[in-house]
Amino acid sequence: MLHPQHKLRFRFARTGTMALAFSYLRMSRPEQIKGDSLRRQLEASREYAIKHGLTLNETMQDIGVSAFRGKNRTEGTLAAFLDLIRDGDIPSGSVLLVENLDRLSREQVSTALALFLSIIDAGVSIVTLSDGQVYSKAEVDRDFTKLLMSIVYMARAHDESAMKSARLVESWKAKRARAQADPKAKLTGCIPGWLTLNKARTEFRVREDRAAIVCRLFEECASGIGSRMSARRLNDENVTPFGRAKGWRNTSIRQILTNEAVIGRFQPGVMKDGVRVPEGPPIEGYFPAIVPEALFFRAQKAMTGRRKGSAGQDRGTCANLFRGLVRCAYCGGPMYYHTSGGLPEGRGWLQCDIARRRVRKDGELVCSHIKTYPYEMLERHVLACLPDIDISQMLDLENQATAALREELGQVEARLASALAKQKRLVAMAEEVEPGDGDEVDDALAGRIAELRSEIRSLRARRKELEGRLQSTEAAVVNGEHELMMAALEHMQRLDEIDDRSERYRARASFAQDLKRFIERIDINEAFADVIPHGGEGIALILDAKAFAGMMEGNQA
Repeated sequence: MLHPQHKLRFRFARTGTMALAFSYLRMSRPEQIKGDSLRRQLEASREYAIKHGLTLNETMQDIGVSAFRGKNRTEGTLAAFLDLIRDGDIPSGSVLLVENLDRLSREQVSTALALFLSIIDAGVSIVTLSDGQVYSKAEVDRDFTKLLMSIVYMARAHDESAMKSARLVESWKAKRARAQADPKAKLTGCIPGWLTLNKARTEFRVREDRAAIVCRLFEECASGIGSRMSARRLNDENVTPFGRAKGWRNTSIRQILTNEAVIGRFQPGVMKDGVRVPEGPPIEGYFPAIVPEALFFRAQKAMTGRRKGSAGQDRGTCANLFRGLVRCAYCGGPMYYHTSGGLPEGRGWLQCDIARRRVRKDGELVCSHIKTYPYEMLERHVLACLPDIDISQMLDLENQATAALREELGQVEARLASALAKQKRLVAMAEEVEPGDGDEVDDALAGRIAELRSEIRSLRARRKELEGRLQSTEAAVVNGEHELMMAALEHMQRLDEIDDRSERYRARASFAQDLKRFIERIDINEAFADVIPHGGEGIALILDAKAFAGMMEGNQA
């Protein structure tokens, strides 16, 4: 895409009577500009222009742009120059000055040659300053060996870059293999902002002050606070960002929240078409873990929940406690939350977002449920029904205590089944013993059967004990979760007593996150809201008594 500034610069250079010369400088890495190469190339261009009476344009520079993948041909100032040639804005007789042909391209010979010919066919000569060679249509037509030599230079440039790229790939593969085998092996000095690498490049060290900020961000995210609000808080507290940015942004915080380096994981990658893509399996334990895995995955779940099915924005107030939960009962789309007149939290309206935007499929409206519902009424009804929700069916009871009990119970039941099977076999054998087989065989079988019966009694007693402990532990978990929900609900009901806006936001955001642990979704139709808990039966809350009566009459008819 041609940048307007490039076009203006080049057109400005056309003024005057002398022929034009365009100096093109390209460097693959920005750090190369610190050396003498840039000054040397510019000096050579100026000397050539003066010697041949040319007006020199020095605006063409592609710094940090690779010619091996042709990025300068498609995106850089060279791309703008080629556009100007095609548009006829570069006059015939102009000169393009480059140090070597590899400054133009290091692509495959066929691609590089097409670029080369497109320039000279337009009447623009190419001059290589390193050897003073002039490549023009007239020169190439007169002496075809110049074209042959240019092809040789192009092939050599491509081969050099291809070999360098292959060596780099092999080097990275070897480094990745070492890192997989030895966690102390460090691939690169490019590390997360909360770590440093020692001079020997053998050990990462945690910057505790920054690690504390990272942990805080994950705690806030898991409790329902969005990245935008977290950024605002950090900026209000004058917390210095990790990078060079002036202040925290929600994008930088999301990058931290999705970075698996916080749990020690490193995903090797390669650049393809300018995008870093994973290569090979992740390396566990490569970085020091600074965030517990459970907290990391709670935060991921919270972010996914906020993205999924959300419509309408709270703008930092957490006005909508049911964001991501409340849906249209007719089309399944999210309910849009909106306010008017700067209403405080809990004073907005809900409407099917699909119907509101009049989304169509095959020319037909997807949903015609355009009715609006006062949010305040829904919040009041849902909070009132929470104590009636049976949460015993929806909880994931596999915490550490119950998991250990279940594992031991499984082992006891396996041993009991084995002992019962052995007893059955021995009893069958005892019944088949003939009187003449001797008392020793009979006594041995009887003794073994007695041992098994004793073992079976012990195992059954242990099983009963474990089942009782498991039941009481699960009940404690359920009660604990229920108490947690009730405490959060009680805190919510006292929000009117909290004057601090930040504290009100934190409390509502945290409670909104807790709700997702108990409620799967809330479906709204013309008359009522159906609150559906995870794994439990729904609770119908009437929102419009008149509409509900009409629905009942219709059903009876």
